[in-house]
Amino acid sequence: MLSIAVSGVSGLLGAHVAAALVRHHRVVGLDRHPWWGDQPLTVLHGDLMDPQFRAASLAEARPEIFIHCAAMVNVDACEDRPELAYAANGVLTGALAREVPQDCLFVYVTTDGVFRGDEPFRRETDLPCPRTVYGRSKLHGEWETELATDNHLIVRTNFFGWSSGLKQTSAEWLFSALSSGASVTLFDDFFFTPLYVVDLVERLIALVGGGHRGRFHVCGQDRVSKHEFGIGLAAVAGLPTTRVQRGSIEAATLRAPRPRDMSLSSARFQQATGLTVPGCEQGLRRFLADRGRPLSERVATVPQPL
Repeated sequence: MLSIAVSGVSGLLGAHVAAALVRHHRVVGLDRHPWWGDQPLTVLHGDLMDPQFRAASLAEARPEIFIHCAAMVNVDACEDRPELAYAANGVLTGALAREVPQDCLFVYVTTDGVFRGDEPFRRETDLPCPRTVYGRSKLHGEWETELATDNHLIVRTNFFGWSSGLKQTSAEWLFSALSSGASVTLFDDFFFTPLYVVDLVERLIALVGGGHRGRFHVCGQDRVSKHEFGIGLAAVAGLPTTRVQRGSIEAATLRAPRPRDMSLSSARFQQATGLTVPGCEQGLRRFLADRGRPLSERVATVPQPL
């Protein structure tokens, strides 16, 4: 049994990570918000940007593995408040990576938004050049992690899933809108490689348990537009695909300048672990199958190679 700390434990990814690991390990969650899982979990409530809370939390958790899922992720909010974005995504990440126990593995979950977005299927060896404050602040966190410790994993990804319900995810919003009979307009010129959150958790645990270190891209197999994603969700859910209309990012009025192609190649991950990454339809089917299920049931089949 390992001692594992998970920051952002009440967020979409952190909650699923903790729910998968708590069955076999001592897990301590860190968050400002209540735990919404159906399994007992120790959660320390407070703000990790407070040095006193951070020190007390690390002393209590005594982590052998620290999985850092907490982040400021609202792209437009980051654009409006860059100083807070850099503090939350960059400076805090560095502080945590330096302050965890010396032999602790530090796992930093970051974003496909670190690239400029002008080429498909970017690899770990490609030079990042983020367009947004969010992307730059997360890249800052990557650099801070690398400077702080060699005992790290940096995982770039793009995932979707069901949340606690306090804050609707984009996939939840899309399913709700389509189910209600509404029409939605989605970009057909904005591409990504989405991965269902439980599929991500399985692969994240495999990286940790396999003793891997360094930077990995862990995303879905298929490069799809937002419009194609919406069409796929409607089709799998048995809803009319005609409700999904085409739109262009060119015509959108967005606060932050979005990259147009956020697709990542997961080839290095697949070569290192021997695992594949699922296609978009497979992920959407699993997403819909998990609708209404408690966290423990969603992650019940996640293997534990730690």
